[in-house]
Amino acid sequence: MKFKDFSNRYLPKINNDLSNYFVDRDDDIFKMITYALDSTGKRLRPLLTLAAFAASGNVINDNTIKAATAVEFVHAYSLVHDDLPEMDDDAKRRNQPSTWKEFGVGNAVLVGDGLLTEAFKKISNLSLPESIRLRLIYNLALAAGPDNMVRGQQYDLFSQDKVESIDDLEFIHLMKTGALMTYAATAGGILAGLSDDKLRALNIYGANLGIAFQIKDDLRDIKQDEEENKKSFPRLIGVDKSQLELKKHLEISANAIKEIPDFQNTVLLDLLDKI
Repeated sequence: MKFKDFSNRYLPKINNDLSNYFVDRDDDIFKMITYALDSTGKRLRPLLTLAAFAASGNVINDNTIKAATAVEFVHAYSLVHDDLPEMDDDAKRRNQPSTWKEFGVGNAVLVGDGLLTEAFKKISNLSLPESIRLRLIYNLALAAGPDNMVRGQQYDLFSQDKVESIDDLEFIHLMKTGALMTYAATAGGILAGLSDDKLRALNIYGANLGIAFQIKDDLRDIKQDEEENKKSFPRLIGVDKSQLELKKHLEISANAIKEIPDFQNTVLLDLLDKI
């Protein structure tokens, strides 16, 4: 199956879970959180979890959908906070006002706080063995916290003058973008009960997918990065070498999952082709 077909099948289920999560809650904070959840894009991360889960021959059900969408709460939180005037100062998110622009800075901070904490509540309420729930919670906290995503964002905001090599950039984006991609891929394996060796392969797939995703963004946003005086792959090593780096990381991702025995990797490989 192609990734587009996979997305067409499961994206409506993902969106339904997210849009209806707070449907019975009338307080303003829940309406604002739902607004933020509805503006976070193509749901690549939960789709990645579902694809990794299904690649082992498992059947996706409602409980799997609920488990997969937890990462989108964290992704949405990161975007709400990234958009703040004190961070990236973005007034638009996917052609509509960003959360802070729509509801104010204070509310946006609280929305982000609510999204982050709700992700772990969501996982804890799943109808899954306790060992799996704890593993998901730990891995998501590791990906989202100061060891990874928070640290990467801090470096991206305040350490631009220290970025001198491709290794520096990869280090930032492995944490900032790659960490949640890595979680999303390995979460599918955890839900499927895969062995540690197979999980390590999914970890490599997700990490390199995250870096490739960022390089692709950099290649698309060359003009914007120049205007903001922001270090990017094209600004640091040029367009041609950036395209080679993109290809390198996609190949590493592909090779990692090709080595997993009895793994139906067509959807995951097609995702790499899309990038």
